[in-house]
Amino acid sequence: MNPLLLRWSFGDQDTTQLNDFVSKKKFMDVIWLMKLSILSFQKWFPDAKFMVFYNGNNFQSFIDSFNSSNPKLLKEVEFIDQVEFLSDGKIINRYHFFPMGVWWKWVPFRYDISYNEISIDTDIICISEPTNLMKWLNSEETILIAPERFDKIKINTCGDLWNHPVLKGKNPLNCGIVGHKAGSDYSDRFYESSEIVNLGDGHNSFFINEQGVINIWVYSLELEGVKHFTLDFNLNAWARDFIYFIKNGVNVETIHATSWYKTIIYGMKSVFEKKVNGYYETLDQFLFDIYAGCGKLDPWSQYVIRNQVALDGDNLKDFHIIA
Repeated sequence: MNPLLLRWSFGDQDTTQLNDFVSKKKFMDVIWLMKLSILSFQKWFPDAKFMVFYNGNNFQSFIDSFNSSNPKLLKEVEFIDQVEFLSDGKIINRYHFFPMGVWWKWVPFRYDISYNEISIDTDIICISEPTNLMKWLNSEETILIAPERFDKIKINTCGDLWNHPVLKGKNPLNCGIVGHKAGSDYSDRFYESSEIVNLGDGHNSFFINEQGVINIWVYSLELEGVKHFTLDFNLNAWARDFIYFIKNGVNVETIHATSWYKTIIYGMKSVFEKKVNGYYETLDQFLFDIYAGCGKLDPWSQYVIRNQVALDGDNLKDFHIIA
């Protein structure tokens, strides 16, 4: 099997708020979550190459903050200063605009085509053996992509690009995990697809339109016979539905703490660190500590957790966790 490269992207911008981090604590919280994400995949892919692409200011200060914070990683990561690399010509900006926020994730779109290369969002935690992702590594499909939580392509899944002809009748995809098999490079199609984005024209252009471009990229390649593997909806849960799946017997493999749902993870740092480090012998033990710690969370996070516990087949669809 070809070697594996796992990469994360990080910068000064809080992409939930679309502005710079307002405090050092918030900045360190996000570093903690990214390190937990990296550690969670290092457990299952010890031979992989791990990289962090940084696009903010003061690269050395970021490195110092990263290295001095918990959790401790199992192996070193390689850091890329995207701003410096771009300035020195080591990487090229192929957008028709200067990248901001989430758009930095794809500079470059492909780093080394000799690897099976997977881009992972900083808020995705692997809590058990990622058999679904491993299945892709051993499959014939060229592209790996994560599923969305909604059943139709809408503005909230693809931004201003939701009505693109190529997306008609398709299931929405999530760009939290995007993989490429070794030897494949469809960068040209991605940057061509991004040409319809008018960065700065509305809120969506800074955030969700990026996912719209990824959807166009995947489905336009599908028309040409390039196959993609979509991760399993149940096994790759979100912070707003993972409890429901676990308590119904699903061995959830990854949790995506999107947007404001990160408060659940931040409020239970020790619980999720213990889960990643193999402290719990059963999922019931993990859920027990989740329930026990729920009362310490903010009201919104408590509601999200308690709502999952109360969910059943009759009201699931209203909570947007049925594929």
